[in-house]
Amino acid sequence: MRFVFLFTLVLTSTISFAIKDAPTTSKINMSIAEAINKAGYQRMLTQRIAKSYVAVVCGIDENKYKEHLAGSAKIFESNLKELEAFSPNEEIRVQLRYVEILWQNYKFIYSDDYSKENALIIIKFNDKILKACNDAVRLFEEHAIEHKSNKDQETRVRDSDLSSIINLSGRQRMLVQRILFLSLTKTHSIGDANTQNQQLESAISTFKETFKRLMSYSKNTAQIDTELLAISKLWSDMESNLNVVLNSESNTVQFKELLAKAMKGGEQVLFAFDEVVFLYEREH
Repeated sequence: MRFVFLFTLVLTSTISFAIKDAPTTSKINMSIAEAINKAGYQRMLTQRIAKSYVAVVCGIDENKYKEHLAGSAKIFESNLKELEAFSPNEEIRVQLRYVEILWQNYKFIYSDDYSKENALIIIKFNDKILKACNDAVRLFEEHAIEHKSNKDQETRVRDSDLSSIINLSGRQRMLVQRILFLSLTKTHSIGDANTQNQQLESAISTFKETFKRLMSYSKNTAQIDTELLAISKLWSDMESNLNVVLNSESNTVQFKELLAKAMKGGEQVLFAFDEVVFLYEREH
């Protein structure tokens, strides 16, 4: 329970101090589109870390997912420093410092032994850091819209649409990792089943609805449309495998084989959406 104590202590006693007195980092060069992408990537990393931890607890390809976890944590910290250095206004700076406070406590979980008890703590606090990262993305997106206010109406509308699309396409990366994270906790009976069912259904539904919006976006280039069509096939295969996994006993050969395929498919969807976000970013 010491992780819960640490987390609660920081949130109740030191947030205002840390936000007020956090050191200022030297500014770096980054476009607002790059910042939205990078901030969105942080959302994904929170879910990839959680997924990787639970995979290790469940005895799934332990060495690989320990490497994924360590690598994701390193990228999260590096990205956070860059975003803090870029922060174009005080509201964003305050939000990112809040993310940093959550992260400093969240990451202690990963420095301890891998256990079901710690996995339950991750489940409990995962949504909090995810929401904090998502709020940061929203603030960057709002700043991008305000920053374009001195341009003509047509340009403002176009840039506003693109900022939103970069955010939404980036969120797909997070959702696919979250879907796998929740599928692992559900099938291995880690956490509350009813809550997981609701969250999993919501994540899948949001992923599908967003994908439809991206596919129908009128400003898609031919290359983006091609990438999205390829992702559609990857997602279809992943979803098909997951549907069987979610309705199978976890000790069967079929379960293990299809879960491995779904996990691999999730990585493919993640990397494919990385390319799509980059293509949208380039259009901004």
